[in-house]
Amino acid sequence: MTELKQRVGRPIRPVLSRDTIAIHALELVTDHGFEKLTMSQLAKKLGVAPSALYNHLDNKADLVLLIQDALVSQVSLRGMAQLIEGEVSLAAALEDWARSYRSVFASYPSLIPLIAVTPVSEAPQTSHMYDTVAKALITAGVPEDHVITVVVAFESFLFGSALDVNAPANVLDAPEGDIWLAHVIKASRKVSDPIFEAEGTEHPPRMNSDHATAPFLFGLQALIDYTLRFIPSTASAATS
Repeated sequence: MTELKQRVGRPIRPVLSRDTIAIHALELVTDHGFEKLTMSQLAKKLGVAPSALYNHLDNKADLVLLIQDALVSQVSLRGMAQLIEGEVSLAAALEDWARSYRSVFASYPSLIPLIAVTPVSEAPQTSHMYDTVAKALITAGVPEDHVITVVVAFESFLFGSALDVNAPANVLDAPEGDIWLAHVIKASRKVSDPIFEAEGTEHPPRMNSDHATAPFLFGLQALIDYTLRFIPSTASAATS
């Protein structure tokens, strides 16, 4: 009986895994921001000794890569996979990826400055995302020597757009005397073009700022339109 109780009490799988660590680390980042995340704090949340983390992580830099992969793995690649199979247009694939990317990173704004400059070579999920996007763009006809330009341009825009989502509602309120700024802010709230009025149903982020939606939709459309110009047939049609 004693032997049976001991067997029942043994865990079926290890208490810790890299996935479990990443999930709890993201929860701490959500609550307190990355700058306050420590290995001791993470170990406490997991209910283990800090030394136990080092069975799965080399150091905090390794934790950053783990968090990066956990975050990037949430970004939709559905449109890119469909583009590779010839099921959707390049514009549709870029929009799906961009909306999802912005929404995911808008949930973790404190990670943006860190992840934007973190190498991807040791983050397999992140590397896989870039590989899929590169394959999709090349499949759609974007020249190989322009693919990185497209990806970096989109990411630069999306990181900024993700931060805009979290900006205070009054971030652009004009001080007294700046009449031109006050005028254009007031005018921006009367935009009637439907393209700037809604986030759409796919990957909507939780909005804090009144000034985040229209600029995002404007910039996204501009980036998509310019990317399409890299494809000879699309560029020819646009100028004919």
